[in-house]
Amino acid sequence: MDGYAEISKDDEQARRIASLALAFMSSDTIRDATIWHAFYSDLTKADSYRTAFRRDRAALAECGITVRRVDGPEALWQVDSASFVESTELSEEDAMALDVACLPLVDDQDFPYGAELRIALSKIDDAFDYPASVALPAEERVPSRQLATLQECSFSGIAASIDYTRADGTTIKRRIAPYGFFGMRGHLYMVAPAIDDAGSVIAGSSRTYRIDRVHRASKIAGTSFEIPEDFDIRDWQKLPFQLGPTSCEGVFAVPEDAVREFMQVTRGKGTFETPTATHEPHATTTWRVEVSNIEDAASWAIAEDITPLSPAELVAAWYAKLEGVVAHG
Repeated sequence: MDGYAEISKDDEQARRIASLALAFMSSDTIRDATIWHAFYSDLTKADSYRTAFRRDRAALAECGITVRRVDGPEALWQVDSASFVESTELSEEDAMALDVACLPLVDDQDFPYGAELRIALSKIDDAFDYPASVALPAEERVPSRQLATLQECSFSGIAASIDYTRADGTTIKRRIAPYGFFGMRGHLYMVAPAIDDAGSVIAGSSRTYRIDRVHRASKIAGTSFEIPEDFDIRDWQKLPFQLGPTSCEGVFAVPEDAVREFMQVTRGKGTFETPTATHEPHATTTWRVEVSNIEDAASWAIAEDITPLSPAELVAAWYAKLEGVVAHG
């Protein structure tokens, strides 16, 4: 159940600042629209996005990363050439504060830039317990290399060619446009549509790829794409029990006083049916959602303090897990 814990607002801000820094360090220029969709997809108004991005640029500047607008007709951003020119020695207090702030992200398997952040921290100050020659396990090095290429393609709007192994073990070759990335339950995922031979995005071809199944990734020179304005990575993020084909529809009872907070946890997934008599002390809201793994759905229901109502298999799994928790009290 620990794997289902939600991150705090401070954690989310730390993720965004670290992601922006690493994205700019690995790309020559990034389109304004790409920044908006990749890092501020929850902000629907341009003014809100500009305010948030301006605030984050100020935070980056305090870290020595100056992001500036590129002159020209297209809205592009890049790191100023003056950034990182001179070495900066942090005080022990500053190094410790940075260590405490970033260490959770380094070890967070759902953070797409963990490997890059680990290496960056090793070069900042001797107070960090990260040798500059840090070596990642073999099983992590290849996915990290492919991930870096795909992230650069996404930020630069350049199509990519990949070799991808499906869950059934077959390997396919695809030309794709990497739209965005997200992490879940220890794996990183990419959302991308296919690109045809003419370099155009194929409508309706978007799908989710697991990064550790990408065995080769390279840029397709001269083939560019733009992320649609209505693309939102949250639409592709599934709940922990929705990995794989749908097996049933789960129906849950949600305490009325917890509905607002629970709606944030569910990321817009499923539908809610509100009771007509909400003034009753024990009123509940019904939540319907697609379920792929019944055992995971039962565990998640316990973690989120909601009660499954149907199907019978889900209710039985929930009772069994509750009995197990009590038995190990």
